[in-house]
Amino acid sequence: MQARMQARMQAVITWLTSGARPVAALLAGALGTWLGVRPALTAGTLLPLVPFVVLARSPIRALRQMPDPPATTVPSPPAARTAPPTVPTAACTDDAQHNRSLGSDAS
Repeated sequence: MQARMQARMQAVITWLTSGARPVAALLAGALGTWLGVRPALTAGTLLPLVPFVVLARSPIRALRQMPDPPATTVPSPPAARTAPPTVPTAACTDDAQHNRSLGSDAS
């Protein structure tokens, strides 16, 4: 099961990063137009450091082992139905539909 979850996480990460590239390119172009090339390059160099700062200040750094997963409860089955669901009936009979399809005039 762990290998399947790793594959899913890899697919999600690949989808997010490849989807973010066009948006990042547009933002970089807008930033370069608005502030200039040098400030945009400086921002592009410093912005990847933000996740490291966030992780360094988070409580994740103090973890020494993986926490236990939360206990899962088995959902209770839905209430038993007393009657099967009703199926709607056609508004007209099969004969009337057949007569209309042959082009008979009902007037």
